[in-house]
Amino acid sequence: MLQFRCAIILACFFGAGLFSAVVLANSYSVEHFKAIGNDINRNPHPVYQQLLAIENNKQALSDEAYLWLLYRKAHAEDLLYFHKEFEQTVAAAKALITDQTSPEIRAHIGIYSGVVAERQGQYGQAIASLRAAMALAKKENLNYAYTWGKQHLAYSLSLTELYETSLSDLQEAYVEAFAMDDHFLIAVINETYGAVYGYMHEYDKSIEYYNRALDTYERLGYRPFVAEAIYGLASTYRYMKQYDKAIAKFNLYLKRINYTTNRDISYFGAYGLGMTYAEQGDCSKAIATIDNALMLNGQIDYDAELYKQKASCFIKQGKLEEAEENIVRAEQIFAKMPELADTTWTLENKKIRAALLYARGQYQQSYQLLKDYYEAYSSLLINNSTRQLIRVRAAMELERQSVELSLLEQRSRVQSLQQASKEQSTWQQITITAGIATALVLALTIAVVLYLKNKRIYELSITDPLSGVFNRRYVFEYLDKLIATSHGRNGDLAILLFDIDNFKQVNDNYGHPFGDEVIYRVSQIAQDTLRVGDVLGRIGGEEFLCILPRTDAEQAETIAKRLAANIQQALFTNESGQQITITCSVGISAIDSSMQDRATLYVQSDKALYQAKMNGKNQVVIYQE
Repeated sequence: MLQFRCAIILACFFGAGLFSAVVLANSYSVEHFKAIGNDINRNPHPVYQQLLAIENNKQALSDEAYLWLLYRKAHAEDLLYFHKEFEQTVAAAKALITDQTSPEIRAHIGIYSGVVAERQGQYGQAIASLRAAMALAKKENLNYAYTWGKQHLAYSLSLTELYETSLSDLQEAYVEAFAMDDHFLIAVINETYGAVYGYMHEYDKSIEYYNRALDTYERLGYRPFVAEAIYGLASTYRYMKQYDKAIAKFNLYLKRINYTTNRDISYFGAYGLGMTYAEQGDCSKAIATIDNALMLNGQIDYDAELYKQKASCFIKQGKLEEAEENIVRAEQIFAKMPELADTTWTLENKKIRAALLYARGQYQQSYQLLKDYYEAYSSLLINNSTRQLIRVRAAMELERQSVELSLLEQRSRVQSLQQASKEQSTWQQITITAGIATALVLALTIAVVLYLKNKRIYELSITDPLSGVFNRRYVFEYLDKLIATSHGRNGDLAILLFDIDNFKQVNDNYGHPFGDEVIYRVSQIAQDTLRVGDVLGRIGGEEFLCILPRTDAEQAETIAKRLAANIQQALFTNESGQQITITCSVGISAIDSSMQDRATLYVQSDKALYQAKMNGKNQVVIYQE
């Protein structure tokens, strides 16, 4: 009897526990997991612990809810740098996806599959996964997932040095995020801009975009993203050779990653410090720091860069066997990543090998390998000569190439005097190399000239030559694009149509040259008055169109009144020294659910402008039905 009672008590106890677990799991729906994204972004670790507890009772969850749990679990693992767990979770989610799975979760898991491939150095697979996820998101009108995937794609493309494609994708993602008024998504895109511009040596732009992202992350309280933005700033300072600033930022990053218990996250801080010390010339400290980084669970392509830096340091220290070992390790890693073939990442191995050959006294082989490196690198520069690259890279890299080839030429001459038997062949190689270098300089010069010419043609095609702002064609095409991405909600978009009052009298009384000066000055005042992200175009004569994203009619009215006041307060001086006051009239129209096309929006603003003129000019009028 006693045993029977104990069995009943135990059964009740375990039954109650099981019942509680089932009730607990059933309380977590798909909507719950969708809603905890901000909590994960702010402080991922406690949410991750909760998700692990829920997962223990996954049998009580619906199939869709469990997939959302896995997605959020991967989300937290990504921010906590639990990369192995992240890969396992993504793989588990992929295995459970069926035709009945919602498109939204399929798109998100597809994006994470691309992230996994990217971290493994499988860039082709990463790009394919991201594009497939984006295609699904676009088909199902999942704007957030599409834009999130787009910025990941842009970053993956930048790693393979497809910078122009990367920037084009980022611009599209930015427009989408801007249309959604998603400050976090805009910040993530700005952070990606910072990374891409850093790779392109556009350092001022890189710093600017990282700081924009950092400001938003701090306001949102997203600790992992704050740390990432600080790391980006540190990396850019390293590229700029401002090593003290870089070291300070890397150390700040190491302090800001205390939101996770994962020790491996410090890999990136150690990577950054090790690379910085090496480039600064402090090889003893660099090698020690790099060794610490390599003991942690990092990324394979980053490891290759560390091995390259160790090899360079060992060459400087005369430890040539150790240098050889590290070059081989870097080469073995790059051999597994065919997408990086013939990029700067892999070409640098040739340069380091040339230095090693020189240190071993193999001067001719060193010279030939370095010549091969510069031929391949110059070809890469020409192929990558886009509007972002030409301005900085071509001049800087050609100058450095010229200096290094010149030094190597002098060293080869010294060796040729010591080795008389090789004198003639050495001189012939130098002559050939000089000819090749001259041809490369000429080719790059031609590329620069063609680029500048094409750039000027492009600028002329979208710019009004008199005012310096956008022309009619461009501003209306831009408006069409914004309207296409608008949801037709109040506050999505407004436009200002304004023109200069009594402009014919200005021309008649003071001459057309003065009238042209007025148009130019007014356009500059308008540019200074408008906000970042607003677009201004001259659409004809003295008439201008301002496009104001994320603005309702009342906000547009405030901006319009400020614009009219700034123009009225400006003094315009003609050739005789006479000071003249100019005013303008403004018509406002804003998009809403009943009106979502450019033609109607423009007609409404034109009617409002006409009413402003009828009211006595120097007026601001909002269109009313």
